[in-house]
Amino acid sequence: MFDSVIFDMDGVLVETEEFYFERRMKFFKEKKLLPASSKIEDYLGKTEKGIWETLVTDISTRNLLYKEYASYREDYPINYPDVLQQDVEAILCRLKEKEIKLAIASSSPYIEIQRMIQSCQLENYFDLVMSGAELKESKPNPQIYLNTWQQLATENPIAVEDSMVGIASAKAAGIYTLALKQKFFVDQSKADKQIFSLNELLSFF
Repeated sequence: MFDSVIFDMDGVLVETEEFYFERRMKFFKEKKLLPASSKIEDYLGKTEKGIWETLVTDISTRNLLYKEYASYREDYPINYPDVLQQDVEAILCRLKEKEIKLAIASSSPYIEIQRMIQSCQLENYFDLVMSGAELKESKPNPQIYLNTWQQLATENPIAVEDSMVGIASAKAAGIYTLALKQKFFVDQSKADKQIFSLNELLSFF
């Protein structure tokens, strides 16, 4: 019997992956530079540090561009309510009614996770929020899931992920993992089960 859910954020609760990818590509185009990879799947589930290591191989160039991009993205912020997955609040509400503990375990910075929660008015649903950006190693390392599970103090959680590194992280922590199908190709074969909408999560409780 499952007693808790640990959600990834980007690509699961909010459909941000395409927005972030297109914003980075637009930045590079305006700089008249080519990123090391132009494939969205190479960036899924990674921390900001991991993303920029993939974008730019040269360290000094990477550091310089990242500083410029930090300012650039402030001019093009994401509006989280616009990309909130369908029925998220209703699903979270149903789970809380069943006394299921809920957490977020995301590679995004903690301040960004909180911005999403507040702007989408989801403050009353999550028992715990964990950011991989604050750990020495984030996904696919299992530490973020191990820490979240330990702090939730539950016996049998489900993880909901979308990316290959996120699935690997949850599975390495010994957690039953659902993979939310994406519009673009992502290898989700290591997940325990693939779901096509978050509404399917309710059938596990």
